[in-house]
Amino acid sequence: MRHIAAALLWGVLLGSPTVIWAQAPAADPAPSAPSASLDDVAHRVAKLTDELKSPYCPGKTLQTCTSYQAFELRREIKQMVEAGQSDDEILSTLQARFDHDDFTIANPVQPWYTALVPFLPFLVGGLLVIWVFRRWTLRRRGEDGPAPAPTPAIAGEDAERLARLRARVAREED
Repeated sequence: MRHIAAALLWGVLLGSPTVIWAQAPAADPAPSAPSASLDDVAHRVAKLTDELKSPYCPGKTLQTCTSYQAFELRREIKQMVEAGQSDDEILSTLQARFDHDDFTIANPVQPWYTALVPFLPFLVGGLLVIWVFRRWTLRRRGEDGPAPAPTPAIAGEDAERLARLRARVAREED
């Protein structure tokens, strides 16, 4: 018990200056306008580089490519954004500079019906279950398939044997 009290006391003593310091206001707050524009620039650069395929790393976006050339291209895009160019202008400049096949949008806009693709297995499975259940119920009722062909007339000893078998089956069902 004494150890717990000592640990709590040490925690209070060591933690309180940190809490007080974290809650204290900054002595000289930076103006908010430049930081907001820097955040906007960084956001636009991140959005552009995440949407564009890298011409240097096949199968990666410009954001995830680790080559030095991709780093330089990200820096150029940042300079273009800071210069006030729109996203379309930056894209057309880069497409003119690089081959259109190598430098395109990595994640193009998908058609609306691609949202249904994850649900297709459930839809197909549900339809399959309904089809199987329907076939099973119709077959149990005897409505499925063509009517059985009429049996040919049985004469003599075979007719007596068939009658005995039918009587035995009728007794066993009851």
